Amino acid sequence: MSESELRRIKVLLVDDEPFIRLTIRQILIQIGIPPSNVYEAENVKAAVGETLRVRPSVVLCDIHMPGDDGFAYVATLRTAPLPDVAAIPVVMLTSDSGEEAVMTAKGHKVAGYLVKPVSIGAVKKAIERALKVILP
Repeated sequence: MSESELRRIKVLLVDDEPFIRLTIRQILIQIGIPPSNVYEAENVKAAVGETLRVRPSVVLCDIHMPGDDGFAYVATLRTAPLPDVAAIPVVMLTSDSGEEAVMTAKGHKVAGYLVKPVSIGAVKKAIERALKVILP
């Protein structure tokens, strides 16, 4: 993927923890995604609004958040009446490595599953797989 293509990738981070969002934002910038293309939401309601507004290339979403969880977000996304929105790839980014959570994620047809803490390489590979591209 060229640098100009990389600069067009838009990522939505969905996590209730500001520190996690900051950490992942820094990883995305190190990968080469411009800071202006990294969007954030602290809960599912905000995430749905940002998704419709921004139309991200990929979403990195926590599972456990106050109120609705990340699976509720993915379910909402997958049933969106807009095909381009319903098809946005989602990578779960969570501290939950339990079998039930992993199986639920698979049932929601997520594009990836990362267990926190994550490395730059793991985030890069997950985005590459989700977008089916190779990042520089």
